[in-house]
Amino acid sequence: MQSGRSISIVCEAGKKADSAAKRARQAEKRRLYNKARKSEIRTRMKKVLEELDALRKKTDAQPEEVIGIEKLIAEAYSVIDKAIQVGTLHKNTGARRKSRLARRKKAVEIHHGWYAPEPTPATATV
Repeated sequence: MQSGRSISIVCEAGKKADSAAKRARQAEKRRLYNKARKSEIRTRMKKVLEELDALRKKTDAQPEEVIGIEKLIAEAYSVIDKAIQVGTLHKNTGARRKSRLARRKKAVEIHHGWYAPEPTPATATV
């Protein structure tokens, strides 16, 4: 037995702690960046949907009023596409949100009679 000698264990926890701290800083920065981008998407979608609801409730609405809403939709599409591109949103989520806007717009156009959906062709029986 060696009573006078102490055994020390060297641990390189300092390097791991530094990289973990950096990782935490990066994650926080990305979280805030993604949060802002998602918030912008929600805001843009909300503006479009509110405008569409207002147009649907109007009894004397004109087809030209859709042009302003189409510009808002184009801006929302752009923000959604950018979020997909940088990885904030999954591509299917982005596609679903864009589809939701397009369907709502089409519903308003159908409601006012500005758009008549084409009848689906019957499948030909052989």
